[in-house]
Amino acid sequence: MGAAQEISEIVTRLESSDVSDFDEQAIRAALGQIASVQTWVDRRKIALTHRLSQLAAMSSSVNAQHVLATAGNISRFDAYREVQRASTLEHFPELAKVFATGRISTAHLDVMSRTLQQLDPLESAQLTKRGEWLNNIATHTTPDNFARAIKQEVARIHNDGGSIKLKRQCRDASLRHWVDRDSGMVHLHGKLDPETGLRVIGRIEQGAEQLFHGALPETCPTDERKQGHLAALALVALVDGAGSAREGLTNTETLSSHHSRAEVSVVIDYQTLVGGLHELSVMHTGFNTELPLETIRRMACEAQIIPIVLGSNGVVLDVGRGSRLASRHQRLALQAMYTHCAIPDCHVSIDRCQPHHIRYWRDDGRTDMRNLVPLCSTHHRNVHEDRWALALDPPTRELTVTYPDGGTVSSLPHRVRPETSSP
Repeated sequence: MGAAQEISEIVTRLESSDVSDFDEQAIRAALGQIASVQTWVDRRKIALTHRLSQLAAMSSSVNAQHVLATAGNISRFDAYREVQRASTLEHFPELAKVFATGRISTAHLDVMSRTLQQLDPLESAQLTKRGEWLNNIATHTTPDNFARAIKQEVARIHNDGGSIKLKRQCRDASLRHWVDRDSGMVHLHGKLDPETGLRVIGRIEQGAEQLFHGALPETCPTDERKQGHLAALALVALVDGAGSAREGLTNTETLSSHHSRAEVSVVIDYQTLVGGLHELSVMHTGFNTELPLETIRRMACEAQIIPIVLGSNGVVLDVGRGSRLASRHQRLALQAMYTHCAIPDCHVSIDRCQPHHIRYWRDDGRTDMRNLVPLCSTHHRNVHEDRWALALDPPTRELTVTYPDGGTVSSLPHRVRPETSSP
């Protein structure tokens, strides 16, 4: 069966289906079919874009972006992105082969397009030589994880270790504010270089825990807005300082002290820290930021670094103790193993999740790593209110979810590798 005929049959089935009768399994199957159709559309669109770019190179009267925007009824930015995708596949013929088979998505291509913009021709050529490695990573990881792997590879390619990029990011720091006409709320929007951003985030999180560890303010929402609300109040406390302490905000003198330091957690393998980046380097901060290796080494001297000891399979064995409450360190340990909610197929980011006791606290459950997993607000309600049962195997961190109907599903944290894999 040809690809076009297969896509036609999928579209016919989807068009004739009554989605009001679908259960979860049927919805999953339909979404998978739609993904197949989307992949076919993307492949054809990139082929047409590539041909448009060839025509534009031969004649100044042809503007590829303009044709894409007007004929496809998309924005100029989306048209530019289509041109970049076609250019990326031309630059990386190995990726073009796996894209043609549907094994990677346009999101993977966008990662490569953004990466190329950071490299000079010589560095780009070095990355092109890694075609087989790129294919292997792209076909076995999500676009987000592919982006992380590419960042590490680019850091090895850069002769300066990323210091020039960091300097440029420092120059680009900015902050602006405005009042929303409808709500009357003051909005802040800023961007900071990764090192400064981590310090600011660390101080805000540190402040929120100091202020609200004992009790939450009356203004605090109970839904997914909770953490953002507490972070906003902690920021206000840091700005106000001791002289402007407000009701419900205590310890501002401690928060605003010039001698207090932001607590920064960096997960890095010993070989990278001592000898430099290598093929299997582990280096992340718990946030979607990248720092040059030399910057991390300097931070290890200047800041309070929380050591997180990983076993060969990535499971946290121990967490170094600083001057903070143990719960803070446990959250850092969870960030070292999880990128998102522990429930299988849930992709809510780890920074929007809260530690959950497998054995409830009210049932004498201990607050230790053997009893904690990160859950998003939705799945937290499922566990507490919909009678989802969770079981955690501490040595491997394999989580098994048992639904009320008896069905089960299991998974490992994203950053934890099976025991059988090589370190």
